[in-house]
Amino acid sequence: MVYTITTNPSLDYTVEVDLIPGQVNRTLSEAIYPGGKGINVSLVLQRMGEETMALGFAAGRIGQAIRDMLDDMGCPNNLLELSRGGQSRINVKFKGVPETAVNGHGPDLAEEDMQRLLDLLRAVKPSDAVVLSGWAQSIPFYESILQLLVPTGCWTVLDCSGDALWQCLGCHPFLIKPNLTELGALFGLEDIDMDEGVELARQLQHEGARNVMVSMGGAGAFLLTEDQQLYHANACSGTMRNTVGAGDSLVAGFLTGMKRTDDFGKALQLGIAAGGATAFSDWLCTAEEIDALLDQVHVEKVPLAF
Repeated sequence: MVYTITTNPSLDYTVEVDLIPGQVNRTLSEAIYPGGKGINVSLVLQRMGEETMALGFAAGRIGQAIRDMLDDMGCPNNLLELSRGGQSRINVKFKGVPETAVNGHGPDLAEEDMQRLLDLLRAVKPSDAVVLSGWAQSIPFYESILQLLVPTGCWTVLDCSGDALWQCLGCHPFLIKPNLTELGALFGLEDIDMDEGVELARQLQHEGARNVMVSMGGAGAFLLTEDQQLYHANACSGTMRNTVGAGDSLVAGFLTGMKRTDDFGKALQLGIAAGGATAFSDWLCTAEEIDALLDQVHVEKVPLAF
């Protein structure tokens, strides 16, 4: 089982529009999806035939609409109703050049809400994986989750940035997944290349991370494992149609590959194909779209200079 945690899910109202500021704009097309990084991971896992459960919080009628959409899509979920009420957020995504988004804030979590989620996670087994991704409304909450999970021996995946990432490294997450820009920002650096990224990934391992996967856009991704094996995979070729959920699809594909093969190289290949398939789709990828890209992805082991 792969559990995902989304503390602040959303309804994503996605519109295609030639946006002209200061005028009434009419959409060319529109769609509504359940949103949130953890939810994206669960949806792709479910589409790939993996057992998953989307955990988190939701509030009000918007929160119920998120649950209903996940149920309709066949994605198992347990989004807890927030004790203080309110409404889950709505995000507006404008498709165009450039893509623009307006993300809602969403309701705040109470201490009792956090405790209820921790209670759910007591069911996690050593063979499970737990994905924490997105903005941490409460940084200590992420750390509390990881501290609870460490004794189980399950895989923990952390896909966040900034202080939330730094404060959780001491819990030795199985995998962290910054992109190259986020990785540089952790150290106050800009415009780093892969070689510099590998050195920074090593520093994160010294701080407690076990495996570090770094997405690099058109340059693919690299993975530095805890036994100091370095893998690089190229990006897929296709027409970019969507940036929402590509990184989450990478995580879902990687975990699926690890569970099926226990091979880091094959897992990275499947992850890159999943990320590319979502980038070339209107929304999240299907298993068939991933399979169609798999042969494009070539993974190589890169010698490390110690």
